[in-house]
Amino acid sequence: MTASPEPPQAPPPAVLDDGGVYLPPSVAYALWEPLRKLLARHRADGGHVRPEVAAAMDALRSSAYGHMCDSEQVKRTSRDDPDRTDLVTTGALAARLGVTGFHARRLAAAAGITRVAHGRWAPEDADRLANLRRTRR
Repeated sequence: MTASPEPPQAPPPAVLDDGGVYLPPSVAYALWEPLRKLLARHRADGGHVRPEVAAAMDALRSSAYGHMCDSEQVKRTSRDDPDRTDLVTTGALAARLGVTGFHARRLAAAAGITRVAHGRWAPEDADRLANLRRTRR
């Protein structure tokens, strides 16, 4: 009888040679969620977020959602993973924008917004796209 092979483990968090930091996807959501709330309060108080901080938050969010939406359930180890029913379907996004699903995907791509899973969008991205669409009309 042979044991099934262990799934490959992500390397642990580390400081990179250039001074950057590597974080495994399994910790991304636990870090992204409280930081997102903190930055939202900061913005509500009239503060601005530097572009490099916003880009880092986008990277954390992408890593978190990519990890949580992975088809290999064994990779979903964080107890902080949210219920994924909050993701917006392409159909719901299209209805909200008043366009077809194809056009909704084109608008998202033009705005630099990517899906977090096949046919699924982050709610904050759907909000951002709807706001962009409203202000451009």
